[in-house]
This record gives sequence, C-alpha cells and structure tokens, in this order.
Amino acid sequence: MTKPQSAICADGGDFGLFLTLVLADGDVTPVRRTLATLPSMTEALAAELGEPALLSSVAIGAACWSRLTGRELPDGLVPFAALADGGRKAPATPADLFLHIHSPRVDANLMLARRVMGALGSQVRVVEEVMGFRHLGKRDLTGFVDGTENPEGDERAEVALVKDGPFAGGSFVSLQRYVHDLPRWEGLPLPEQEAAIGRTKENDEEMDDEVKPPSAHIARVVIEEDGEELEVLRHSMPYGTTSENGLYFIAYCASPVPFRKMLERMVLSSGDGHHDRLLDFTRAVTGAAFFAPSAGFLASLS
Repeated sequence: MTKPQSAICADGGDFGLFLTLVLADGDVTPVRRTLATLPSMTEALAAELGEPALLSSVAIGAACWSRLTGRELPDGLVPFAALADGGRKAPATPADLFLHIHSPRVDANLMLARRVMGALGSQVRVVEEVMGFRHLGKRDLTGFVDGTENPEGDERAEVALVKDGPFAGGSFVSLQRYVHDLPRWEGLPLPEQEAAIGRTKENDEEMDDEVKPPSAHIARVVIEEDGEELEVLRHSMPYGTTSENGLYFIAYCASPVPFRKMLERMVLSSGDGHHDRLLDFTRAVTGAAFFAPSAGFLASLS
C-alpha cells in the first residue's frame, strides 16, 4: 500500500503534461477503475515505447474524495483557500482531479494522457491542460535557476511522502499556474532582478543575508521553524507561447502546511509589511489542492 506513484519522487523529465479535471454527475465507477489502472497503464506504454522514464501520478481533491474513494479524507486535505492582499492574488479554481505526467518525450506524455482521457471519457471535463518544458537547463523564463533548494536523492521521499497511517506513501499536492509579465521583468536592470529573487542570475549564488532584501523571493519562501527549514518537493516547469507564458508550479509534500506558509509569506504583507517582490512581475491565475494516494491505494479502488 505504501509505494508512491511514479511521478512524485523521481527527477522531472524534460517535458511535463498537467491536466486538471472536474467530475461529471453520475456514476463514478468508471473513474475509479481508470485511476486504479493508471500505474499499470503507464508501465505498459513505457514498455511499448522503450521509454522507462515515462511516469505519472494522479491526485484527488477534497470535494470529491469521499464520493470517489468511499474513504475518510486524509487529515489536512481541504480545498485550496484563496488569498489576496494589495492587488496580489492567489485564486482558487475548480478542480477535482490532477493528472501529472513527465518524461523526456512530448509524444510519450501525450500518448499516455490520451489513453487516460479516453478511458475516463464523459465522466470528466477538462478544466485546463498545460504542457511544460525544461528551459535552458533548469531555468525559469525569468532567466533564473528554478528549484535550487529542491531536495535530492532519498530526501525527496522524506519531504514528499506521508510516513505512516492509512495514507502512507501518499502526498499532498498544491498547484498554481503563474503568468509572467516578461516585458516588464526584462526591462529591470540586472541588479534589481537579482534583488527581487535573492540570488545571482548567472551563477545562481544566494545573496548574503546582510544585502538580501526582505522582499526577495528567497527571503519570503525560506522559512525556518525550530531550527529546521520547511521544505516541499517541486515539480514546476515553464510553459507557454509567444502570447502567454509563465511557470506551472507544483509542490508535493507530506503535509500541506509548508506550502501554505510559503504562499502566505509571498502574498500577504500583514506579518512584517513585506511581500514577495517577484509577484510584482507574475500573477497566479489558478490554485488547487489535492492528495495523491499511494499506488496501492489506487489499486484498491478497482
């Protein structure tokens, strides 16, 4: 029961596909069966394509958890709560299911997504579908390295997965899609960009605390409690076209609390009068929360 779904702890591929869905009215048995077979469906296509790094996970929202699983909710699974302060917003948007696929290949991702959606059929409606890509190594479209502090190796599971109890091997998932104002950002002189992030652009070196502004992104999201830094496992990716682009942010965590505290320090200025300077150049347009159960839990839904 405790084996996690394959996409969660693995290193992200060069390409990601992200689908948020809402359930239709009526019988959810076909949906349960499809979710139960997602791991085997993924493995079968990976073998067919000779692409072992084709990985997937599916997560379920609070509003449909009981209806879909027939089980009690994981402690802490609640709908995404919107935030707003001084023109900055973190909206909550409709979503019952979140499908996350990543691999080194766009075609493999799309083939798997089409098979899953074909199995789900009219039982779901697509809210949003986004294809992400790795940009200049691991840089965001702002030009800065994204996810420098992401856990590595065995620490990924330590951060992302529930350790024990009926939901062991599962993970709380938070997502937001951000739209960047790149013309405004690119119009900033380099020192101001680096001050907004809290790191150097070329070498990805963190600024000393003496010179790092309290509004720097790093200063807002790096939070220590009882001598320990709060962590999440990110699977974020740039996405976009010439008309709209930004960052698709995903956080997996053993608890929903660390992400929520980071988001509040980014958006709200009530604590110390500061907010995340980066939010002056990017805005969240979606927000949703889910729980990705273990592979064994999924199998039990069949």
